[in-house]
Amino acid sequence: MKTLWRAAGPAFALALLASGLALADDVDCSKGAVPSGPLKGTLNGVAFAADSVTFTPVEQRDQGGVTFDEYHFYLKNKDGTVLDLTAITPTGKLPDGKTFRYGLNGDEPEAGPGSPEIQGWSINNESKNLEIGFWEVNDASLQIVFGNRAGDKLPAQIHFCVPSKQSEIGGEFTIPLK
Repeated sequence: MKTLWRAAGPAFALALLASGLALADDVDCSKGAVPSGPLKGTLNGVAFAADSVTFTPVEQRDQGGVTFDEYHFYLKNKDGTVLDLTAITPTGKLPDGKTFRYGLNGDEPEAGPGSPEIQGWSINNESKNLEIGFWEVNDASLQIVFGNRAGDKLPAQIHFCVPSKQSEIGGEFTIPLK
């Protein structure tokens, strides 16, 4: 009987581990419905609700011989945690009315040759010495649905997940363009 447990124990542990990894891989927030209502969820296991949204004025960048407009905005929580996001469009093309995706395994649309629409994201909180970025995880996914601007406001919705970092937020927010 002990021999059976010695053989079955490690196999059982590996099966549990493999099933946990498979479940984490199944979470893809770049697909499906984006939650409605105010933006909320958890970032790094801590409750998050966007208290404010700031926007860096559009800048141009060249990548692969193409010039893009860069949309860089920050979703800030009252505790100082910030979700920092950057998206690009070909110069002169607005993101209005479009959905941008950052999928699992490099599954994301390109704004131009070799240049994904979502250029990056990070979760930061200086007071907690927290920095998590797209470059260090392989289970992140997100989609941003841009509405149509009204004056100097651009409505948007987001669904963002990083299971390995206990992070998932979803909902609506408005980007102040000035």
